[in-house]
Amino acid sequence: MKGKKRQVKLRTKMNLLILLNLLFVLVLFIVTLSLIMVHREYGEIGSNALSEAKTVAGLPEVVQAFKSPNPSSIIQPIAENIREKSGAQFIVVSNMDLIRYSHPDTSQIGKHMVGDDDKQVLSGHGSITMAKGTLGLSIRGKYPVYDEKHHQIGVVSVGFLMENIWKKLTSLILEITGIGLVALVVGLIGAWILSGHIKKEILNLEPYEIAFLTQQQAAILESIREGIVAIDTNGKIMTFNKEAKSMLEQHSRDFIGKPITSILPSSRLHEVIKDGTFHYDQPMIIGNSLVVVNRVPVKMDGEVIGAVASFRDKLQLDQMDQRLADIGQYVDTLRSQRHEFMNKLHLISGLIQMKEFDLVTDLIEDVHHEQQNVLNFFLARVRDPAIVGVLIGKMHRAKELGIGLTISENSEVSESCPHRETVLTILGNAIENAVEALTTLAKEKETALISVYIKEEPDHLILQVSDNGPGIDPELGDQIFADGGTTKGEGRGFGLALVSRLVSRLNGSVVMNSSSEGAILQVSLPRRDKNG
Repeated sequence: MKGKKRQVKLRTKMNLLILLNLLFVLVLFIVTLSLIMVHREYGEIGSNALSEAKTVAGLPEVVQAFKSPNPSSIIQPIAENIREKSGAQFIVVSNMDLIRYSHPDTSQIGKHMVGDDDKQVLSGHGSITMAKGTLGLSIRGKYPVYDEKHHQIGVVSVGFLMENIWKKLTSLILEITGIGLVALVVGLIGAWILSGHIKKEILNLEPYEIAFLTQQQAAILESIREGIVAIDTNGKIMTFNKEAKSMLEQHSRDFIGKPITSILPSSRLHEVIKDGTFHYDQPMIIGNSLVVVNRVPVKMDGEVIGAVASFRDKLQLDQMDQRLADIGQYVDTLRSQRHEFMNKLHLISGLIQMKEFDLVTDLIEDVHHEQQNVLNFFLARVRDPAIVGVLIGKMHRAKELGIGLTISENSEVSESCPHRETVLTILGNAIENAVEALTTLAKEKETALISVYIKEEPDHLILQVSDNGPGIDPELGDQIFADGGTTKGEGRGFGLALVSRLVSRLNGSVVMNSSSEGAILQVSLPRRDKNG
């Protein structure tokens, strides 16, 4: 894209950074070591020069030579012999007037010493100096020559040329630099391997790609309607999205890094980490909500490194299920009505062919009267269209199964029923439970009946569903409203639990009366919401 800044790859950045660090360390090491070597070499050379000067000054032959008519003839061979053995560039012996008695260049014998660094040695003290002489810049060790009476009679100067010293130091520094370059190459190879390993560990992603994925993941976690909680193997919370906080009614609290047991003691995520098992569609209480939970382990290279739980409010799921079930029931109702009216049309067609017109007229009037009575009742007493739709659908479904479903004549509901969604859910669950209870007994009882009563009182909405079935199993007792409280098998028993929770949220009451003659579910809901 034009104008977009090109991103430098992470591996390139790492290699460049390591290269710069290695170069900095290498240069610092070479410079520091070179300074130490130079300082040490200068010290050693100066000490050696002073030591040799002291040795030459103490030789009896040299001291006696000062008394001879031609000291140079005696001192020169001795000095040159020692110089060649010691490796010094010059050994110069002079009198107190600094006239040379020895020198590597014999043409300089008899001439005055140069360098202007003889003040200390002429005062009777040894010295180490650096000065430029006839042979060049040198480090010199100077020591006084004494006679038998300890009177100073001359000076010995031993020198090492700086040129030769620097040749030796340069050779050493080049060797160190070569070793450093080898270390640099090895370091770069190591950097290349390390950067490749790091890139592999982060799935060959670049930092900006990781940042994008992180932001994308955060956006996804906060946008979905399910609560998400993730923990590591130590039980520390790594992810806790907004929907999960909402269920706990802790919108502003930060849960990251806290133990999961302190927030959700019954999360069972530790079991998932320990066993590596998957838990799907498990009921669980979070805060004041009944939720459906999925728990899965998080694995890397086959090893469990954490666990994730996702949960959704069961009320919302059940409402969705109920709506889908209602749609299915509406379809079944239309199908049953179609079959019923097709049968009546066939009957009418047959009677017409038989010219039984009086019977045709009576049949049409009966059908019209039946339908009109139902419509008149609902128009007069139950005017909420959603509740009417559910009741008519349930009536046709019950009729197909040989069960009678009646609506009490005393029922009364306005066009806008209070807590409509809750009422629809309660009606759907209660009637369906009664239908299931009566289906198995439809052949044993002459008349299987379900009765519905719903009425708006001044302060409460009263809803009652009764049947003449076998009633509730006495063994269940108070567990009938608990999650999973049923004798119908695994995965059942949440209908009445849902009804109980819905009623409790609205500060209403629910009572189940049961006997061998049947069961009666009674629900009372306040006309106003508990918050309003």
